[in-house]
Amino acid sequence: MVKLTASDAANYDYFGWSVAIAGGTVVVGSRKDNVERGSVYVFRTSDGGASYGQVAKLMAADAAVGDQFGESVAIKGDTVVVGAYAPSWGGGSDYGKAYVFRTSDGGATYAQVAKLTAADGAASDYF
Repeated sequence: MVKLTASDAANYDYFGWSVAIAGGTVVVGSRKDNVERGSVYVFRTSDGGASYGQVAKLMAADAAVGDQFGESVAIKGDTVVVGAYAPSWGGGSDYGKAYVFRTSDGGATYAQVAKLTAADGAASDYF
């Protein structure tokens, strides 16, 4: 059994709220990290799953208090998609967003390549 832990783990981060696995990569959401801005941790194995090492911590480029980035996560190949449950917490809109990250170096680094929003987004959609 392998236990994954964030390199900067803290109480009430909700690490493990969402999890996605593809091949030797595990993506873990921590939606309440950093005053509910949220973050996502990427772990990789090189020994068939006997151990995993954290290779990245992903955060939204426009992170704001209450966004809860990491509410949902998905991974396929070199692409990670992260849901932010409640962007605009303070403004009360709660439209929701999804962020797309991609790696081009085998998972050593990830870059945010897109931010997705609903064209017909409305308050309390939680997209």
